[in-house]
Amino acid sequence: MSDKSDKKPDAAAKEGAKKEGAPAEKKGGGFLTKLPVLLGGVMIIEAIVLFSGFKFLGGSAHSAQGAEIVGADSAKGEKGDKGDTASPADAKKTTELPVVDFRAPNKQSGKMFIYDVSIFAVVRTASADEVKQMITDREALIKDRIRTIIAQSDPDKLGGGSEPGLETLRRQIKFQLDEIVGDGMIDEVLVPRCMPFRTDY
Repeated sequence: MSDKSDKKPDAAAKEGAKKEGAPAEKKGGGFLTKLPVLLGGVMIIEAIVLFSGFKFLGGSAHSAQGAEIVGADSAKGEKGDKGDTASPADAKKTTELPVVDFRAPNKQSGKMFIYDVSIFAVVRTASADEVKQMITDREALIKDRIRTIIAQSDPDKLGGGSEPGLETLRRQIKFQLDEIVGDGMIDEVLVPRCMPFRTDY
């Protein structure tokens, strides 16, 4: 009898606890509540290991070595014995070479004009000797081409009326010089003198 009476109060206590909402016994669930904490700890440790591994293996950034530029520096070294120094500015230097200084006829207006013409070519100083030699070697051909250009030109453009800068004449002469001397050798053509003289009074 006493055993039965002892069991009844225990059963009554368990039922009362369930009604109040207090858990009578803890079942599982403890591991799931600690899982996010464990994952966070593992991620922090992994980050520390990776960071220290990169620091140890990677080291610091090294500077890259560039290639040496050959050109102005090598020219400087070659001319060093003579005392001359070359610089990038010297490579862009230009000089004016005389091309022709002669008289050419023009009868396009129906009246004969003789044009007293002086023409210069602007070239880079580095290639001045080569261009000068080619102008000397091809002097007759250059004079022939320029005489033809002047003979076929409109006198109004040659006399500075419609073209005070003689743009068409300079462009045509440069084209012919590029054909004879070599394309890109001449930077600009200068015409300091282009004077017309009437011959039929």
